[in-house]
Amino acid sequence: MHTALVSIPAIKREYPVIIGQGAIAELPSLLKSLGPVEGVFIIFDENVRAYAERIRTTLAEGSLISVPPGETSKSLKEAQRILQKLLDDGASRQSVLINVGGGMITDLGGFVASVYMRGIRCIHVPTTFLGMVDASIGGKTGVDLDETKNIIGHYHHPSAVIEDIDFLSDLPSHHLREGLVEVVKIATMLDATFFSFLEEHVEEILRKDTAILEQCICRAVELKASVVEGDERDQEERMFLNFGHTIGHALEAASSFKISHGEAVGIGMVAEMNLARSPDAERVRTILQKIDMPTEMPKEYRMETLLPLMRHDKKNTATEIRIAVPKVLGKGDLLTLDPVTLKPR
Repeated sequence: MHTALVSIPAIKREYPVIIGQGAIAELPSLLKSLGPVEGVFIIFDENVRAYAERIRTTLAEGSLISVPPGETSKSLKEAQRILQKLLDDGASRQSVLINVGGGMITDLGGFVASVYMRGIRCIHVPTTFLGMVDASIGGKTGVDLDETKNIIGHYHHPSAVIEDIDFLSDLPSHHLREGLVEVVKIATMLDATFFSFLEEHVEEILRKDTAILEQCICRAVELKASVVEGDERDQEERMFLNFGHTIGHALEAASSFKISHGEAVGIGMVAEMNLARSPDAERVRTILQKIDMPTEMPKEYRMETLLPLMRHDKKNTATEIRIAVPKVLGKGDLLTLDPVTLKPR
């Protein structure tokens, strides 16, 4: 078992990220450490109902609130339904939400926790690789507005994150590969040594070798925590974690989410490195191909088509499109593009 701490200087608080096999056994003592708790509500993706029920059994309490799977549930309408359910069931300011599922659930559940009674506590229990290495860490919450991802939301940090590696045993291989794209992203931007580790061990990660998986998750969490601690609100370095997402989010939206997040970000990473003429684009392309993820823009989409959606990206200014790309492997940078030609300025 490994515990990483995420420290948030702006609010003078830190929270643990507990990583390892059987980590949910830590939940009862963790919940007790939070102080008075008046009701536990477990929000979960219907696909992982069995895990939510295991958590309720482990805690010997908890009301279950299921959410239909898929990106379309990350909406104001679904948030309102959950909020009404909390109100009807008597949730108070001393209640705790436990969000069980992938990134959609931690985004949605975190958002609900942030606005119910102006903010209540929550614990994230990610059940996907993507959720463990990225989505559950850092306090970002959000819901989509039509085709624009995560445009409504704010920062609301969990009280803890529990990452039980046993949950990955049943994870479909394509979900594991999608999460691995985000690990490649963070290594490419922040840690060349970690990138080399991924190149060396990618096959073991895909085989779900427990020891290698834990090493991989721990390093990814440490890197993300270090960025969040220095730049909680996306003013500079935290934008580095958006590498591949300017084009990737636009591609997702243009496809009406038929292209998955991991696929879109992988394509976006290569496309953005090519725009920046990055010297390490081929290494990134090669490892993505080993993960069996696409690296080429689908023929039915063109950059001119994606441009209006790229303009919605939160890194942009009124007159500029900005992308996060590595200068060289492990050293991230922000690059400004001409909003008409997409050439670097």
